[in-house]
Amino acid sequence: MNKRGLISYLRHYFLKDRLQFYFQLLIFQVVFYTILLYYSIPVLEGTRLTWAESALFVLQTMTTVGYDLLTFFPVQNQLTIILTIIIMCTGVFTFLMIIPAVLEPYLQDMLKPVAPSKVPRKIQGHVLVIGFTEISKSLIDSLLVSGLKIILVDDNPKNALSAIKYYKNYKRDLFVVSADYEKNDTWTGVYADSARDVIICEDERKSATIILGIRKKTTASITSIIDDLSYARYLKYAGADHVFSPKDFTGKIIARHASLTPEVDIIYQASLRDGIKKKDRWKDQLKFVYIPVTPDCKIIGKTLNELNLFENYGVDPVFIIDKDNFYIKEKENIKIQRSTTIFLLGKADAISELIKNELTCPAKNPEKLAVIAGFGDLGQVVYKELKESGVRSYVIDPKSSEPFAIASNAEDESALTEAHIEEAEVFIAAVNSDEANIFSTLLARNLNPTIHILARANRASNVEKLYRAGADYVALLPTTSGQIVAGIVLHGIVSVLLDLPGNRKVILKHNHREKETTVGWCERVTGAKIIAVEGRENTLLRPSADDKILKENDVIAYGSIRSIRKLIEILSGDEQK
Repeated sequence: MNKRGLISYLRHYFLKDRLQFYFQLLIFQVVFYTILLYYSIPVLEGTRLTWAESALFVLQTMTTVGYDLLTFFPVQNQLTIILTIIIMCTGVFTFLMIIPAVLEPYLQDMLKPVAPSKVPRKIQGHVLVIGFTEISKSLIDSLLVSGLKIILVDDNPKNALSAIKYYKNYKRDLFVVSADYEKNDTWTGVYADSARDVIICEDERKSATIILGIRKKTTASITSIIDDLSYARYLKYAGADHVFSPKDFTGKIIARHASLTPEVDIIYQASLRDGIKKKDRWKDQLKFVYIPVTPDCKIIGKTLNELNLFENYGVDPVFIIDKDNFYIKEKENIKIQRSTTIFLLGKADAISELIKNELTCPAKNPEKLAVIAGFGDLGQVVYKELKESGVRSYVIDPKSSEPFAIASNAEDESALTEAHIEEAEVFIAAVNSDEANIFSTLLARNLNPTIHILARANRASNVEKLYRAGADYVALLPTTSGQIVAGIVLHGIVSVLLDLPGNRKVILKHNHREKETTVGWCERVTGAKIIAVEGRENTLLRPSADDKILKENDVIAYGSIRSIRKLIEILSGDEQK
């Protein structure tokens, strides 16, 4: 072992178990000094100590309990004094290191923070979120714009402490509790009986137990977000009012990208569910949509300034996403790439004309071909949606016995080749494993450099890795579910149309404010950016600071959670005088 390897080993050993290291060091010192004294004292002082006397001398010296040197021998040699000092210093140092190492675990237990087991004061009309997961993070982030009180409860103390740290800037609006789901006191302590909504973000079995325990204690609407939608009927039987799976919504979104046919109303479709539609009060209502740029479209390589969409079509390209990079149109002139997604704001007929003239592009093959890796819940949704869109698909899944499926793993190059990956226009990585999706994405990109790759991700940390592996679009499952359920809870308060990077939101809010106000005043007071005002008589895109916001107008704006909350207060007529 070389010097560097030895140092690395010792460092690892020392950090692994400090207490064990110090005890072994102490034993080594006692043995070493005992042997040293036994053989050196006859030479230095002309007297001989027994092994027991040598050990006693060492221990008394190291612990500094004190003794009379004459008890052992009269000291005449200065080297003996120096040796005694060395024994004393090294011994004291070792004991001083051992004492904190012994006490540290107990001190940590005594001083570590503990999440509260109940809410400190009575709360009514709040949203009760059960389970701190990636889904509940997305949900709570969307709910915070509304001003509703939120109680988050988790039966894992570590999760609760993580939530307290994560939401440390929202202590007035969010209360975090750690308590046992099976105890009645838990639901009493979070005032479940007076909750507005109950949202459960736990696995199917734990969700069933929670629903059965809480159903008779509250009249609130209970929503359960689960992984496997086949359990939905059992949870509804237990008492859930709504049951959602992120795979269902994510599958439909991925399928729209994979169909190579731009969808006009996708954001509204994603934010309005259960047949709830925006009231048709006015003609020429604005639509906020996103358009994935498909391969071979003629706008690829052009910049937004060159396309001049607002002047030519009356459509505002508000935001641009290129893989994992986010841009605001008014700040940057972006070149369109095959992986670009454009967020457009405009009237429906204008958007349709834009798509027809600029974004419709011929497919490479008369019959579109897609390859789907994974035929679980999400893969089945994607396959069904693509089939209805006229896209032929090959499925790769080791457990599937369907005639159109290849019983293998998409991480196997031969399976991708058998699925005609070289001729396919789209590859969908839909396996319930981020690692598998990353590797299959690498293979697909290598086998077909021009293919359009769409992937699912379970963890936010893997989104960037999938983009680096070659994906053109990545759908994060927890974010999708959180946004969907938040839309249901916030119905009638505000519509969260889009989550932007940096915890910013795009919202649509109906104006109930009696006093007339202007766009510039609202932006100045709140810090939010208003991008459209929709009214019965007039609709404004890119409104100026002097444009008025009248009562009953709809306002579309984006900004941070705090700025959006302030804007909602103003437009609701609830701002402080």
